[in-house]
Amino acid sequence: MRLSIRLKLIVPLVLGLAVIAVATAVLMRFVHERAVDQAALHELDHAAEAMASQEESEKDRLAALAEILVGDDSLMRLLDRRDKAGLQAEAGPIFESLRDRHGVTLWNLHDADPSRGVFLRVQRPGLAGDVVRRPSFRRAVDTGQLASGREFGRTAFAVRVVRPWRDGQRLLGYLELGIDIQTFLARLKRVTGDDYGMLLDKRQLEPAAWSFATGHPERWDERPELVALGSTDGSEAMFGALGRVAEIPTRPALLERVRMGDRLVARGLFPVRSDEGAVVGAVVVMHDVTALMGGVAELRLRVVVLVVLLAAALAALVIFLLEGLVFDRVERMSRTLEELPERLARGELEPSAEQSPREDDELGRVEVFLDRAVAAVGSFVSDARRNPTHPHGHPVHRPFDRDDP
Repeated sequence: MRLSIRLKLIVPLVLGLAVIAVATAVLMRFVHERAVDQAALHELDHAAEAMASQEESEKDRLAALAEILVGDDSLMRLLDRRDKAGLQAEAGPIFESLRDRHGVTLWNLHDADPSRGVFLRVQRPGLAGDVVRRPSFRRAVDTGQLASGREFGRTAFAVRVVRPWRDGQRLLGYLELGIDIQTFLARLKRVTGDDYGMLLDKRQLEPAAWSFATGHPERWDERPELVALGSTDGSEAMFGALGRVAEIPTRPALLERVRMGDRLVARGLFPVRSDEGAVVGAVVVMHDVTALMGGVAELRLRVVVLVVLLAAALAALVIFLLEGLVFDRVERMSRTLEELPERLARGELEPSAEQSPREDDELGRVEVFLDRAVAAVGSFVSDARRNPTHPHGHPVHRPFDRDDP
């Protein structure tokens, strides 16, 4: 199949512009997905900061509530008399109000002598007498000051504050308030809109306490080193295959983007650290990026359409320039050469009337040369017709003279 120069130039041009449009679409998709991931990572950093800020806010709230409770004379007298039944009757309704209005999920009363164990758990009055060795409680005992922490106890992993309870200078015991981590994460979700789940290093926990606190002893062996505390969406799927502490990054990290029904969710995590700074677990965050990805897809489509239109306009401009600067002039020269024998045969020896301005470029110089060549041929034929005999006296055959017999 023979192809003209026009097709040989235009087809690669169009294909090249199409490749550029496709490459632009692919590049835009890559750039936009990276931008979405960076935005999700920024939200993950924000979630880690929000959790730390929320934790401090909860500690301040619990400390303020503890200050109010130790000022209750009725509770103080009951604690001083070691009246457990009276304390439960008095503190029970107060605890329900604290739970409903402030999210408090545990209220423990400790004996002045820590070796005697917990005097009363208002939320579980039947569970008492166990000796507490949590760091926050030990700090409150050692310093005589309010202490706080995020710790796993016998009944829950919770944000806790412990305050010495005194009547003047006389120590009556210790008051402990806390918000379990499920409630804490639920409140954090209301602040950020994301779903959260927590994993802890079970090597620092007691299986019996875990089973009692969660009611799910079968989950203890699901992972080699980590154990799931639960999630705000009630699903264990967000934790994936994460099972070892070494797999937890030291900084917030984005893991993947996953499709959940009609939502696109970015899954990431950030480490949970002990008071000493060691990584003891992780918080998994599910951040909805559906709207962001949809906006990016719409923007990408607009950019691709713009690139295609620009490519089409560029192709049209190049074709227009090729037609005017090259192909029309080449065709004109081709017609001149193709018509030359017929014109000579008809005796039309003057230059063609189809003249156009000659551009001072490569093709323009070729056109000038062609005009000179045609004029030279015409002059030669004219001279031959005026002198029909050969210099040696032989007749000259004139193939272009139609009047010859």
